[in-house]
Amino acid sequence: MMNQERQTQLENIIILLLALLSAAIFIISFFPYSVWLNKIQTYVEMGRTVERAFSFIMLILCGQLMKRKHTAWSIVIIILMINMIRGMIGYRYGIRIGIAVGSAFFFLFFLFFRKDFCCPSSKTSKKKAILFFLLSFIGVLINAGLSYHYMRIGLINQPVSFFESLKNGMGMIFGMRVLLPGGRGIHYFESLVFFFSWACIFAAVLYAVRPWLAQKQRKASDVQHARTLLNLYSQNPAAYLTLEEDKMLFFGEKVDGVIPYGVVNDTIVVNGDPVCADEDFPQLLSELKNFCKRSAHKLFILNATDHFLEEYKKQGFGYVKCGEEARFCLDEYEISGKKGQKMRMNINHAKKAGVTVEEYHIKTKRDPQIEQEFDRISKEWLEGKKGSLLQFVLGSVGLENPMDKRYFYAKNVQGKIVAFIVYVPFMGLNGYMADVTRHGNDAPGGVMEYINYEAFQVFKSEGVKYGSLGVAPLAGLDEKSSNPVERLLCFVYNHLNECYGFRDLHRAKKKYSPNEWVPSYYVYLPSIPTPDMFYAIVRIQNPQGMMDYVKSFMKNWKRDGKKYGANKG
Repeated sequence: MMNQERQTQLENIIILLLALLSAAIFIISFFPYSVWLNKIQTYVEMGRTVERAFSFIMLILCGQLMKRKHTAWSIVIIILMINMIRGMIGYRYGIRIGIAVGSAFFFLFFLFFRKDFCCPSSKTSKKKAILFFLLSFIGVLINAGLSYHYMRIGLINQPVSFFESLKNGMGMIFGMRVLLPGGRGIHYFESLVFFFSWACIFAAVLYAVRPWLAQKQRKASDVQHARTLLNLYSQNPAAYLTLEEDKMLFFGEKVDGVIPYGVVNDTIVVNGDPVCADEDFPQLLSELKNFCKRSAHKLFILNATDHFLEEYKKQGFGYVKCGEEARFCLDEYEISGKKGQKMRMNINHAKKAGVTVEEYHIKTKRDPQIEQEFDRISKEWLEGKKGSLLQFVLGSVGLENPMDKRYFYAKNVQGKIVAFIVYVPFMGLNGYMADVTRHGNDAPGGVMEYINYEAFQVFKSEGVKYGSLGVAPLAGLDEKSSNPVERLLCFVYNHLNECYGFRDLHRAKKKYSPNEWVPSYYVYLPSIPTPDMFYAIVRIQNPQGMMDYVKSFMKNWKRDGKKYGANKG
């Protein structure tokens, strides 16, 4: 009895062999037929197209078999059965016998090891796959009706059953029969039905192999447990966003820890480092890796710090710098001297406008009027943004369940609230990060700087050690880096600022003169990220996807073009 590791290696070898055979069939189908293959010219064109289609599907499925997806296994079994049937029907031709024998070998092998292919597929995607399979079958039925009609015309003295016509229609789809009697028009129509059916089959296969994770409903006890872990172990300023409702929670089995994640297609996206005691981190990370492996998902961790970077590398993860966090040591932070000149100027501007800053002690006494003002400011702020409100990496105002959040707001000389900032804790409540920052249309200049400065002074008086403004995405990257991913991110930072405002955000944080710029990283598995993984991190932050960034780019491009034209005139 072979052990699991050797069994896995054997399965991978057979899968690679199947992939090579499929690639060979696909390539050979484009070469001119030899003399001995000219005997089957009666169905060469559709037959060759079917060979290409089957081999191309098999190549796709081999990649999914490596991930042990059950649906991929099921489809491969069906294709191998069809190939065996095609071989038996075309037994007079050596190539068909060879394909049938080879298909029988792979069929028996995968049938024997069927228990290893257990990763489930998305239920939603399965429904879409079934829909496309039904559409392909409709193509078969159309062709069957066509066959029935023309076979009756062509075989006047012989009875024709619809079953024979249906078999003829199925044969057309899988390249196992001659063309219908009829003129050029009917042959064109038959080809159209043929390609329509195969397009539906391709779409069905792609949907069917999408992976699936059981999304457990968040229980109040799980959220409270995660909150306890955060207040004990969180070293990453983004950690507190674990408690936001857009995150699923992964808890360790052998160690006490939590990981917040979301899922986009076959990529699991994690926000920040896993949260646990330092000595438990290797085990928790290993459990997350195995979780992704069992469910056939890739893994992408956003905004990881360098605290666990060596362990990520040790466990085979790839990584790249993705920005810098503006952090403040509150004991040392001051705005005196030349370095704090801009901050003093902005704060003085706000003070001269009559602005005052207060903390909203929401856990002591709720004030509906203040909360209504927060809602109004949020609406005004969103209307002035370049794009949609980002999710997943940013928290919510969270007034309905604030937990450990802190709220500071600014009022103008008339007593109207014009801006507010929501702070979330990290470093075991020994640090606070400015997570949600909002200002209204009539906020005076310098108001956000004033709120931050006053909030930091309050935290400092309470003995809190750190303040943070969060990560400036894509800031501080090396354009000459040997890492192609880092060079790609540099290109985005330098040329796609209109889509998000990376440079603007970096400048906004820089004027606060932080004590330290802490590097932030993307960490991913496999160690070479694929394009769909980058799509996943865009999609999870903005459900409207790339189109929202394109719209923002075009909107700002038109606006800047008008400004340029006006200035030129």
